[in-house]
Amino acid sequence: MDITMIFATILFMIVAVIFSPLGLGGGVLYVPIFHYILEWDFQEAVIGSLTLVLMVTIGSGLAHSKTGNANHDAVKMGRIFAAPSAIIGTLLSGFLISAIGDISIKIIAIAILLFVVNRTINKMNQEEKPGHEGPTQLSDVSQTYKLGSSFAGMTSGLLGIGGGAILVTLNRNILKMDANKSSGTSYLVASTIVPIALLSHILLTDAATGVVGNTGYIGIIAIPTIVCLSAYFGAKYAISNMPRKIVTQIFLAAISLGILRYAIDVISKF
Repeated sequence: MDITMIFATILFMIVAVIFSPLGLGGGVLYVPIFHYILEWDFQEAVIGSLTLVLMVTIGSGLAHSKTGNANHDAVKMGRIFAAPSAIIGTLLSGFLISAIGDISIKIIAIAILLFVVNRTINKMNQEEKPGHEGPTQLSDVSQTYKLGSSFAGMTSGLLGIGGGAILVTLNRNILKMDANKSSGTSYLVASTIVPIALLSHILLTDAATGVVGNTGYIGIIAIPTIVCLSAYFGAKYAISNMPRKIVTQIFLAAISLGILRYAIDVISKF
């Protein structure tokens, strides 16, 4: 591997460790790393990102499952509605890039991530007030949860981000879960969404060939393995030791970095 790939791999590991307790796969930063640092085409960056998101999902999802931090009824509902939407998102991504260019995907990403930031900040403010609401029953908000899960699946295929940003927001704001249960539930849903989105991009686009050429077969095996291990050990430590407020602040900082980088790219086009 050249020096740029080594540097990117270190960044991949750091993202995996930081994101592992958050219920996120890290796609909001993986896509920019592939696209801007390694200079991959956007669809190649999406495939690379989804591959690493899958590894984070496996590694940190295993750590979360051992703690019992998941609402399994929400997981079942989320999987049913998110999985087919991932295929729709993949098809939409290919259409938009062909018709308009990848700038269209970046604008959509900015809009979605701004919404996530807004809802997360509102949730933080609510929790700081005395007597904030407890957990909500899934049956009371099932239609909203189905719609939100479908949207998470679509963003996974469209943006290569795994859908975790949407799922965590959904779990925290709609079902009123605490940070750990929200993360565990998100990872279990993502464990179904991400493989479908990844396979869809491989089968429905020709970007997979470019990914192999960019990394080589050794890199395809070594980098995901390193990321998976980083996520597992990061989640195993952070779940027990990281305060909820710190987890949320890291989440917001990471999302904001993604917004900033895409915004710079969009502004430069005008």
